Amino acid sequence: MTLLATPALVRSKVTDVLQVDSSARVIALLASPSWTHEERVELSGGRTAVVRGCVSTLAVRDALDCLTDLSSTDILVLLTELESAELGDGIKARVAGQRVLPLDRWHQLMSLFRARVIDPGLTTSAWAVDALLAHAPGDGYPAVRSGYLDKETAFVELSARVAGLSRLDLDLAGLLQWTLDPAHVDRWKSLDETLRDGLSAWLAGRSRDGRAIGAVLSCLSGDYGADTVAVGLVLSTLTQESVRDEAKVPRTMLETRALGSALDLDVAAEWGRAAEALVQRSVTAQGRAGVGRVLHRAEEILAEQNAVELAHASGVLDIAFAQRITHLGTELARLLRKRSLAPAQLAPLEAILRGVRSHALVGDHAERERRAVMAVRLTRWLAGQRTSPAKPALDLAQAARRQESDDAWVDVARARVWEGDVEQTVGAAYRGLCEVIDGLRAGHEERFARLLADHAKTGSTLKNLLPVEDVLADVVVPLGNEQRILLLVLDGMSTGVAHELLKDLTGKGWVEHGLEPERPVISVLPSITRVSRTSLLTGRLSDGSAATEKAAFQERGWPLFHKGDLSPSGAGDALAPAVLTAIKGTASVVGVVVNTVDDTLDKGGRTPWSADSVDRLLDLLTAGSEADRVALLVSDHGHVHERGSRLESDESGGARFRTSPRPPSDDEVELTGSRVLLGGGRVVAPWNEKLRYAKQRNGYHGGASAQEVVIPLALLARAPLEIDGWHPRHHPEPDWWVGAPVAEDAKVEAAVVPKRKIGRKAQPAASASSAADEGALFTTSELAEDSWIDRVLASEAVTEQLRRVRRGGMPADRLTVLLRALDAQGGAATRTVIARALDIPEGRVVNQVAAAQRVVNLDGYEVLKVEGDTIRLNAALLRTQAGEQ
Repeated sequence: MTLLATPALVRSKVTDVLQVDSSARVIALLASPSWTHEERVELSGGRTAVVRGCVSTLAVRDALDCLTDLSSTDILVLLTELESAELGDGIKARVAGQRVLPLDRWHQLMSLFRARVIDPGLTTSAWAVDALLAHAPGDGYPAVRSGYLDKETAFVELSARVAGLSRLDLDLAGLLQWTLDPAHVDRWKSLDETLRDGLSAWLAGRSRDGRAIGAVLSCLSGDYGADTVAVGLVLSTLTQESVRDEAKVPRTMLETRALGSALDLDVAAEWGRAAEALVQRSVTAQGRAGVGRVLHRAEEILAEQNAVELAHASGVLDIAFAQRITHLGTELARLLRKRSLAPAQLAPLEAILRGVRSHALVGDHAERERRAVMAVRLTRWLAGQRTSPAKPALDLAQAARRQESDDAWVDVARARVWEGDVEQTVGAAYRGLCEVIDGLRAGHEERFARLLADHAKTGSTLKNLLPVEDVLADVVVPLGNEQRILLLVLDGMSTGVAHELLKDLTGKGWVEHGLEPERPVISVLPSITRVSRTSLLTGRLSDGSAATEKAAFQERGWPLFHKGDLSPSGAGDALAPAVLTAIKGTASVVGVVVNTVDDTLDKGGRTPWSADSVDRLLDLLTAGSEADRVALLVSDHGHVHERGSRLESDESGGARFRTSPRPPSDDEVELTGSRVLLGGGRVVAPWNEKLRYAKQRNGYHGGASAQEVVIPLALLARAPLEIDGWHPRHHPEPDWWVGAPVAEDAKVEAAVVPKRKIGRKAQPAASASSAADEGALFTTSELAEDSWIDRVLASEAVTEQLRRVRRGGMPADRLTVLLRALDAQGGAATRTVIARALDIPEGRVVNQVAAAQRVVNLDGYEVLKVEGDTIRLNAALLRTQAGEQ
């Protein structure tokens, strides 16, 4: 093979010749006459080599004739493939050494790398040496360290030079990333077969992923070269354990088409895992923009193998997400057909939901995922109701607490599930679920309404209820004696909407506080703005208007702003200047009425409620916080959604109450008494959420359902407050909302986490340290005794560790709570579950687990560890370390 000369090779060889004969003016080199570089190559000592390619003796003579035109310091270098004998004596007499000088490949290779020694391993790779010389950059390769050119360095440089493979592209993940550029694929395919095969063998041999790399490179060289990652995605799908047996034939077909032969299962799986991980990283970093074509092509390839029905096993394909949602709907429909339903029967449904939520493209299908999550939550609730039906509420306060703590969460979930799904079978399953849930909720609503009717009629003064007209006297005034208050009245906000808003706000750093003891707030009757909001803001039973409310606030020296007062008059203002001035002012209480929720009932729209969806809420909260005010969030009444309601026209009252004399039907109750401010003290209101008296809207209020009558009340601050009558409420969600119940066989020695006792505030243990400054959800006296956890914590090893890490470790009482919570979950629990068990914000879980690790991770063993969103306990290891086993 005739070498392709480069400036580096020429410079190296000419330098060698001049060291022997410094007077040489013409040097003939045996090399390809092709020269694409600058004619003049600078040499050391201020001399210059002038390079001419000569394809014949005539060309050599012409070049020699031009020698007189060159400077005396120039050296004429002739590149020719002619042998010395072909030049003739006359020409040979004029060139250095009187012959055509060969370019010594090894010497020149050392010169290109500025090396003194070459790895003997390179001597068996002549193809690589030839390629390194033929493709050398003009100025040579980067100089090797210590003057030693090893085989790895040479091959890394060669792969970069001929294929554009950087050092980051040489493992399986990097190589797959590299193939996403079509130019790289074309460049690889254009390589000489010997060179391509040599590089393939080297790349495969240098990595633990060698066999998978070899398969990828084989694919890259064939018809599926541009689809190498897409093929990997299909292999990832077809090698999943859940479909592996069914996928054997289509997988073999694809491998044969793409590579010419079948792969071992582990090799195909390794390629697939790397391809899927690449796509997941890309989606996380930049969405599907960089891999959209690959995803589409993978689905096409899957279809070509007649294996579309197996796509659900993929963690990245769009069609897989759709199939997982469909499977969820199918499983849900199956469960609904069962005569009985227990929590343990939900395991397959829970597994399908985990698959939906873990899909890489779940962010592109956020609403479908949200509905699926809500459907599973409702199914958990349903299973609980079927297994342990809730006893009928004994009084209105108990029924109102049920609405706040449980039924309102059901309302949030079914509002989402009601919206259905684009896939008909899933939509049908959701519809069936809603019908069952609505039936159960109707029983609760009827019980609430009849208790409400009795309560209103008898004038009951249950102390564990808080009438809305008493909120100012019982809550605002006492709180105002200790804190500056921003009173935010969200007109029409139901307990369900409040739960959604507060969940979003706590995620933004606000801390929710609730009344202690709990006192559900109930509206005036009927549950409409005209009477209930006015009664709230005047502090007495009143039928009035915004003017009435403002006057009442003015009497107390408090400013009050309604919807029309909030809009700024000019650009640059988030809030009207008068509102900001009042918030910054000296009044102990500033009131603001926000109408977003109530307006939505009229204008439509049922987006999940967040702080951003409520007009100016975050601006108001920010202004209040900067003015050192806590925010008291309250409503005047709730509402029910439109869910296929029936119309019974009656213009005597409102959309959900009437004053006509017609006796109440089975869907209605008659409300009488001093707190019924319209209809001469008597109205008829439906408890059934599907009954209305006026035109169809997005939602209604005025009725006797708990959704309309029970009013949310919450105190918001940037940090937990220590105020009598209030407690931080970190985890208001019911258990079924957070996660699946633990199967009985996953529990060990009946280690059960008890619930918070109503009206009782947990106190931190006397031994609590700075590492555990929040009160425990329950104390050790409330826990089951004589468990393995008690014995482990009483062991000499753990007792000594508790003593040693007293400052930075978790105290024994809280450690007991943590270990029992993990043990009850079979040794693994989400951060949410642990946060609820310890009664701390979710953001503090990792710090608390770290404090526990200082105690139980004896001798460096990972008894307790954090894996993503999961906290894991190795109970067997802990017992061994403590001498239990």
